[in-house]
Amino acid sequence: MTKKYFSGVIIMLIAIVTMGACGHKKTQETSELALKAAEVATAMAKKVVESDHADTLAMQNAILEAKAEQAQFQVADDTAAINNYNRAFKKYLQQHDPDLAKEIFIARPDNLPEGEPWDEFEQLVEVKSHN
Repeated sequence: MTKKYFSGVIIMLIAIVTMGACGHKKTQETSELALKAAEVATAMAKKVVESDHADTLAMQNAILEAKAEQAQFQVADDTAAINNYNRAFKKYLQQHDPDLAKEIFIARPDNLPEGEPWDEFEQLVEVKSHN
């Protein structure tokens, strides 16, 4: 797959997630859905880690599937579940494929005002092949 094609997919992912993130509840209550979110995220992160990193289509599909699973918590408008999903997904990647985690997640900008929301999972950057 070409770099241009893969970049287009990442841009599409960011747009989809950004639209879904606009109406988050501000409560951080623990719910059954929040507990389920961590389990689902771990399973999805495992699929991403186990996908063939040299095969951009496989990586794209694994990431799209992870984003689709995250969307169920956005549709439920459960901020605690969304945050649990994001944290569990990132934690799994950091533990099992730290190089990939560094490429997918970017740090919160230093100049972002305190209290301004930052969702690293929405800030996907181009994933490079790991040969």
